[in-house]
Amino acid sequence: MPFQADAVTLTLIVLLLALVIGILAAAVSAKSKARRAASDISAINATIIDYFRRSGVAVSCDSTRLAGAKAFIAVVESEPMKRFRLSHIIEMTLRDHVRKSCGLQLEKIYWRFPIKEAAQAGQAVSVQAGVKPASEAATAAAAAAAKVDETSDEYINEGLENYRHIPKPEVTELDWETFEQMSTQERVKNEQPGNS
Repeated sequence: MPFQADAVTLTLIVLLLALVIGILAAAVSAKSKARRAASDISAINATIIDYFRRSGVAVSCDSTRLAGAKAFIAVVESEPMKRFRLSHIIEMTLRDHVRKSCGLQLEKIYWRFPIKEAAQAGQAVSVQAGVKPASEAATAAAAAAAKVDETSDEYINEGLENYRHIPKPEVTELDWETFEQMSTQERVKNEQPGNS
């Protein structure tokens, strides 16, 4: 017995096939967009890292595209250096370089300059050397801190030098009577005519 289908059944079958084809096309399109975005991000990251490598600076970079945006956002991480003091000028040339080499647009560039503390360096030295008595560990930490200061950037050393000379605040405890006496003196001084 041959298959006999009426018009409604054929219409439903055609709609079902169109729906399945539409879902498959959307899935393929989404995967293609994701692959293209990943490819664009890796191209931007490689371009930015190469841009700074040519000038002798090692950086790490990560880029992303916000949903619905056409341009990318890059996050560049580097050691603090005096040459990055005017990073807005570097951003302009970096945007142009990425646009020319990748054909992609950077909307924003965020900078991150982590500072390595001497205490962490001292701990790393003592961990690498093994367990030592307290006096030897302190000597190793001091040597590591001196080595970090010698090899670090002069921009950081300049800032830390200024920080070392800032006077430290001195805090003392007062009894309640002294506090009341000082506060009433201040109030009387403000109530005198001529003081506003």
